[in-house]
Amino acid sequence: MNMSTRKRGALHAEIVAEIRRFIAGTILFNQKVADHTGLHLTDMQCINLLELLGPVTPGTLASHTGLTTGGVTVMLDRLEKAGFVKRERNPNDRRSVLVRANPGKLRKINALYDGINRQFGAFLAQTPEAELQTVVKFLSRMNTIRREGPSG
Repeated sequence: MNMSTRKRGALHAEIVAEIRRFIAGTILFNQKVADHTGLHLTDMQCINLLELLGPVTPGTLASHTGLTTGGVTVMLDRLEKAGFVKRERNPNDRRSVLVRANPGKLRKINALYDGINRQFGAFLAQTPEAELQTVVKFLSRMNTIRREGPSG
């Protein structure tokens, strides 16, 4: 193995370690927010997805979360009872419903992220545009790999 291959292997290991640290830190921070709001961690991520995707069907939530449709139904029952989401008729398909996040509750949850978002925003403001474009490409590819799951 030549020096270049060894350096690249070390860099790959460092990237994987940093991604794992980032994921662990994010999960632990989100768990604190979930505890503060009285929600399950999965419920928090469902709300996050609804904010990113907009109103969607429960089936779409199931495919984005990896939960069964039954699991999504139980989660939505909890979230609806607590006022975080609302089910409404799907105007494009009368046989289905759309799930929409409650904007007032979203503001309260998002307020818990204000400090970290300010720090992150300051960091991004100092990062050169070319680096940001590289990060966007990298994360986009990583998300594609994760969505497609293991091959074989």
